[in-house]
Amino acid sequence: MNLKMLLKEYEIEIPRLQRDYAQGRISQVDLANSFLDSIFQALESKNKKLHIDFIYGYEEDSKFILIDGQQRVTTLWLLHFYLYRFANRLDEILELLQRFSYSTRDSSANFCENLLNEEFGLDKEPSKSIIDMGSTFELEENLRSDPTIKAMLNMLDLIYKRIKNKDSNKLIDNLENITFDIFDMKSFGLGEELYIKMNARGKQLSDYENLKAFMEKNINIKKNNQLLVDIDTKWSDYFFDSKNKSAKENAKMFDTRGKNFLHYANLFFKLESNEKIENMKTQIESINHNVNEYYAPLQNIENLKWLDRVIEFFLLFNNYKTDINLNLRDSSFFDFILNYKNICYFFSILSYLQYREINSIDSKNLNDYLRVSRHFIENHLLDDANSHIPKFVELFKQLSKENDVYKFLSENPTYAFHKNIYELESRKAKLILKSRENNDKYEEILNKTSDNPYLIGWIDFLLDFSDFEFEYKKYNSKKNKEKYENPNLEKFTQYANLTMQIIDFCKEKENDKNNLSLFHRSFLSIGNYGFYATNFFYGNNFSSTIFRDREAYNWIFSGVKNKTRLPYFKSLLDKLLESKKDSIKDKLQEVINNVDLESREWWEQLLIKQKELFKFLNHNGNTFQRYSRIRFNEKVELLPKTKSIKDVRDVLDFGFYCYCKNKGFNVEPKEYESPEEQRGNLYLPLKSHFTLNNKQVICNSMESYIEIEEKKLPINLKKGNNIFDEFDRILKEVL
Repeated sequence: MNLKMLLKEYEIEIPRLQRDYAQGRISQVDLANSFLDSIFQALESKNKKLHIDFIYGYEEDSKFILIDGQQRVTTLWLLHFYLYRFANRLDEILELLQRFSYSTRDSSANFCENLLNEEFGLDKEPSKSIIDMGSTFELEENLRSDPTIKAMLNMLDLIYKRIKNKDSNKLIDNLENITFDIFDMKSFGLGEELYIKMNARGKQLSDYENLKAFMEKNINIKKNNQLLVDIDTKWSDYFFDSKNKSAKENAKMFDTRGKNFLHYANLFFKLESNEKIENMKTQIESINHNVNEYYAPLQNIENLKWLDRVIEFFLLFNNYKTDINLNLRDSSFFDFILNYKNICYFFSILSYLQYREINSIDSKNLNDYLRVSRHFIENHLLDDANSHIPKFVELFKQLSKENDVYKFLSENPTYAFHKNIYELESRKAKLILKSRENNDKYEEILNKTSDNPYLIGWIDFLLDFSDFEFEYKKYNSKKNKEKYENPNLEKFTQYANLTMQIIDFCKEKENDKNNLSLFHRSFLSIGNYGFYATNFFYGNNFSSTIFRDREAYNWIFSGVKNKTRLPYFKSLLDKLLESKKDSIKDKLQEVINNVDLESREWWEQLLIKQKELFKFLNHNGNTFQRYSRIRFNEKVELLPKTKSIKDVRDVLDFGFYCYCKNKGFNVEPKEYESPEEQRGNLYLPLKSHFTLNNKQVICNSMESYIEIEEKKLPINLKKGNNIFDEFDRILKEVL
């Protein structure tokens, strides 16, 4: 169809809510000239054709209301008008051109009418001729301020420059070489609602619109009317989702969401087809690529059908009644550049829907797949885009092949990538399938650990602890671990529930530092569970759910990193289960009360019994990589951060201070301070940090003495002694 044919069939209206004509703006001159270049190539050759893609709209009261394509149609209307006007043949087409109306504002409509009805000079640029006529043509303020009029005048000037020295009659003869397709959306039950969404996107041609135009260049896509409808309806419904934003904010985000969705989908298609991608990090973070062959996968009609299923899946997600929260169901997921974790979540859905039609999705199987995928994503460091993301794509491809992901995992127990978690998921899959067959409670408790925001299904140590073949002293032997295939359901349930109870207890808002310190003290009562990571780490708070923090606790719980490689956490769980106390707080305190102090090192005794020490370690709330540590370098020191040299607290000095203060002695200052630099055994003069009954105190663990008012009193710090008995002896000697 060409413009004449369209105007013969319909009156064309640019509706009031449409954006202003922009293609002729001075700021858009490059875009305008590019379009005119294509037009005049077709006009200057009988054999050259120009097809300008789809014009979207709907019929209403014998009018065709333009939804998308008004910029192109307006430029064609101006071209037809000026060519016929320049050739002095306007009367031949005047009646047709009058069937085009601009309703964005009254001044724009009046200007279009005046173009057809008023004479103006043809010997100079149209804008000058018309403006020189003053208000006889149009109100001067409108000529200078109406954005549509200004853009039309500028476009007429650009056309004038191209035809002033040419045979306008020959150009008119070839106007039929410029064609387009009409898409009547009313025949698909669409109209005003879509129009509003499409015009809420902003006034400049957006990245998303550019990508859409690039996608639709494929001739196979042009033939698929339903897919085109879906892209402009279902996709708009998804990206226009305004649950959490005002209409104005959502309109601003529409294009960002669409562009990000297509950008990351394009990256997935490249990986899925085994295309080698250089510098994945840059590809992820730099979303403003030129719309060219880089986005070639988006011109593949099968890929677009695939994405159409994905969009429909997001829109219908709540109908599947899964118990997995999927953030992707809300398009705000694509408001920003995606981090590696969210990219993997998106890619997991793309993989799942590669070969599945929407009406064939089984809610239970979907739920299983989403749960397993979440375990793989959340329980991985994901810090190397080049290595990890392609491997996740391959993993999702394997997991999504079968309808039953648990069956696949149970029958394929090993996988090279993400080996430990994969083997754990295979192990759990066997238990879940058995649970469904025997109607036992394994799936219920496993799902409970899966839904715990700190564990997220990473409970290999709990399955091991509850296994009938478990051997305490040999636990962290790789050879020994391979035989753990028969956990006791009752014991596993007890261990899992108690572990989650401990985590919740430590996260209680009002007492989180006290509760966390109580847990650490109780845990240390069982054994020296800390591990070396730029000094020794003994746990942080449970409020952070980033991978590094959760990984550190997995190491602590399993015991795989401590010096003896013993699973002290299992012993703690057993003692808590044996306790007759009612509350978890009382149970933990009971473990502390029953510790055999003389079997422990002096610094362990202080950490266990003097609650202020662990409270100091836990006060800053940082993540694992910045969290407090204990430094062992002849002295034992509490560090507020990973490798601090200031505000460091010598355990003997701080422990003795707290002990004296709690005993009611006159200790100054009321709050312990140690502002000077401390660096373990490096020679730095020891300083007094407090007074006891107005006497300066210096504690020296390297030389095993406490100095009170220049009197050095030896203290036995060897294992087998009770540090608090030593404190009492020293206090008796000096007070």
